[in-house]
Amino acid sequence: MANFTERAIIETLNEMLKKHPIDKITVKDLTEECGISRNTFYYHFHDLYEVLTKTFLHELDAILQSHHEEESWEQTFIELLSYIYENKAAINHVYWSVDSDALDRFLGEVVYNYTRGIVEEESGKGRFHERTISLAADFYKNALLGAVLGWIENDMKESPEELAHLYNSVFKGTIDSLLSSIERVV
Repeated sequence: MANFTERAIIETLNEMLKKHPIDKITVKDLTEECGISRNTFYYHFHDLYEVLTKTFLHELDAILQSHHEEESWEQTFIELLSYIYENKAAINHVYWSVDSDALDRFLGEVVYNYTRGIVEEESGKGRFHERTISLAADFYKNALLGAVLGWIENDMKESPEELAHLYNSVFKGTIDSLLSSIERVV
């Protein structure tokens, strides 16, 4: 029953976000639209931002989990950006809301997982220490997250394919150098 109710809450909020910014939606509005009580909502979630975070993390994590070794990381990044682009209205409402930190948090986690996968794939087994790989993944996460948030802020003018190709090319060309530099210091 919990999964059904959570799914209903998530889907209702997603529909509402297509019409209203997150800071104009209340728990009362959501529960009325969803046909549940406030107590039921609070049994499943602390606030609307937890619903958002769970929604986007679940969707973006599903895209990452569906990545196959034969599929390029660029293709996976295109899928991630396409999801963001397809949910542009909801993403923009969250980004421009009072608590855009929710967007930063879930994108940060997803982007770290993405960059970590690229770094691990490019580093070769056992060539670098775990700390080196983590630092490199974090470095690329911050760069890529800044690029994605900038893309959102500039109304997603480039296509997901253009942005993915650009940053995938940058990363692929610099990973080994960055890992070697970090390894010398760590």
